[in-house]
Amino acid sequence: MHRPTTLLLLTVIACSLSHRCVADEPVTLMGKLSPWMYPKASMGGAQMSDAATIDGAGNRTVPSIACKTTMKTNDSVEKVIAFYKEKLGLAEDADSKKQTERKEGRSVLISDESDGRPFALHTILVNTASTSTTLIISRGASEKQTHIIWKHYARL
Repeated sequence: MHRPTTLLLLTVIACSLSHRCVADEPVTLMGKLSPWMYPKASMGGAQMSDAATIDGAGNRTVPSIACKTTMKTNDSVEKVIAFYKEKLGLAEDADSKKQTERKEGRSVLISDESDGRPFALHTILVNTASTSTTLIISRGASEKQTHIIWKHYARL
């Protein structure tokens, strides 16, 4: 076998074993954030960093990223929750197509921690085998805007 052919064959094998080739789309902050953006919300800056996934001894275990931003909207907490439930295919009136599009291997937990407090506080946790997304939706009784904190972790 010629040397360039051997090198090409080894590259193809390495790519297939790692499930990521150089030709894959680059991981970008806006690429991760855009599916979670609330319509017409203002954004107070966003960040993406190395998630530094490590084991108990402090050794890196997998390449990973952590992203975060805060969005604000004049819409009510209830409208924001309804938007994300629809997006996730969880709305009671979601059409059957949306319900069948739910991803396999995904868990979603929605909680309301507002009871007895002077503010609304809801969380939406969406987990897959390689990602974890948290939405914290809050609004104080005297606030004019709903805050949506988005945090995302992904193994690369």
